[in-house]
Amino acid sequence: MLMRGSPSGRDEAHVVKSAVRTLEILEFFDEVRQPTNVVTVSEALGYPQSSTAALLRSMVAMGYLQFDAKARTYLPTDRVGLLGNWISPPLFEDGALLRMMRAVHRRTGQLALIAARNGDFAQYIHVLKQPDAIAYHIQIGMKRPLASSGAGRVLLAASSDGEVRSLVHRLNAYASSDAVRIDLPELLNELTAIRRRGYCVSKNRVVDNFGSIAIRLPAELTSRPLVVGLGGRTNVIEEMESDFVAIVREEIARHLVRPCGEGGPSVSFAAGHLQPSAA
Repeated sequence: MLMRGSPSGRDEAHVVKSAVRTLEILEFFDEVRQPTNVVTVSEALGYPQSSTAALLRSMVAMGYLQFDAKARTYLPTDRVGLLGNWISPPLFEDGALLRMMRAVHRRTGQLALIAARNGDFAQYIHVLKQPDAIAYHIQIGMKRPLASSGAGRVLLAASSDGEVRSLVHRLNAYASSDAVRIDLPELLNELTAIRRRGYCVSKNRVVDNFGSIAIRLPAELTSRPLVVGLGGRTNVIEEMESDFVAIVREEIARHLVRPCGEGGPSVSFAAGHLQPSAA
């Protein structure tokens, strides 16, 4: 059974519990993708069964969930799918982003995810994986530090070196030990390399024998930096790095980039460069 606990690494003092639980219920359904009863939701998210039932009933009344009285199960309605479809049309129009993700997932056979910046973290906002995948540590809503994760470093590469220095200075000021302090020169060198090649390879950072490739979506497609990530066993990532990068870029071009003259952005991956914002 899927157990989420507190995956997002959020500061509980700065969130409203009922709002968090409502959104985590929607994220839970996005993962399981099937009708589910109160007990399953309660156990998976670690909520009291009584408050889970009350939240689910409220979401039914608001039209975001439907309830099957015979099976005693809940399922999101079309209203959930319509939320936010006006944001970044090149990405979300006609489900283009999700089609691209499914194609990448199918062609590579690896975990696929979308990550976005949330404060000093990279947060997974969409995840596709096999039920028996080793990447049990990756769930929707989880956060990873910007400066020490593959997806985070690709997102950080969109910032100027001056902004990176300020971030590192702040994070190191609160570091609990030298082991978690960030080496600024090493980080700046890595960001320069990421900007040049357009992606980052990360190995064994969170879990042994697990690696990832993170590639930023072209800036022309979105109002904020987003990263496409692939995750799998380190040896597979090492052997297939160039093939996987090519597949992701092919699927981005196929699903998200319209030819010139059709009113959408035209993007080329020929150079593979990422440009930081002005200092």
